[in-house]
Amino acid sequence: MNRKDKRSLKTVSAIQNTLLQLLCSHRVREIKIVDLCTAADINRTTFYLHYAGIAEVLDELREEIAERIFTAADHTTDFLDPKDPLPFLTTATSVFETYPYFADFIRRSQDADVFLTKLKNQFTAKMCRRYAESFEDGVENAQCVLRFLTAGVLDTYTEWLKSDRTVPFSTILAQCAPIVAAGQELLRKNG
Repeated sequence: MNRKDKRSLKTVSAIQNTLLQLLCSHRVREIKIVDLCTAADINRTTFYLHYAGIAEVLDELREEIAERIFTAADHTTDFLDPKDPLPFLTTATSVFETYPYFADFIRRSQDADVFLTKLKNQFTAKMCRRYAESFEDGVENAQCVLRFLTAGVLDTYTEWLKSDRTVPFSTILAQCAPIVAAGQELLRKNG
């Protein structure tokens, strides 16, 4: 089926959002496809036209989120000079907010950590690939430093997403600025 078709996009969106909503109160292993279909107001045949199972919905959702964030962040973020991750994370927050149940999923779901870890690994791998494509010398050490910085910033960001967000992320990031600056200096030496 053509995913660019308006009806297909609407169905996929309903499936993804319904799954996020269900994950706020159920573990992923507890959700049955029939329950997801009932909650999404679709039949199982329609579900199976798009997905083979629940895990595939989550995998595609992660891929979609990562792609949307990187596409939008390309305009605001210099991935080869990661001294200020705030524009990237602001973009990420904007994308997350387009999914009605994403914030509740992050705060309530027992499966959110697995989802976010896989998403963080996608981000980190993509950033390392971009860095490696631009520099030939010292890439191995640079990738280690970049992975450390990226994972640290994204773990901090994840904790902020789970919080009540009363403290702006920019304030938290400012506290981490010396670590980011030291990592930036190491990258300059390696790059």
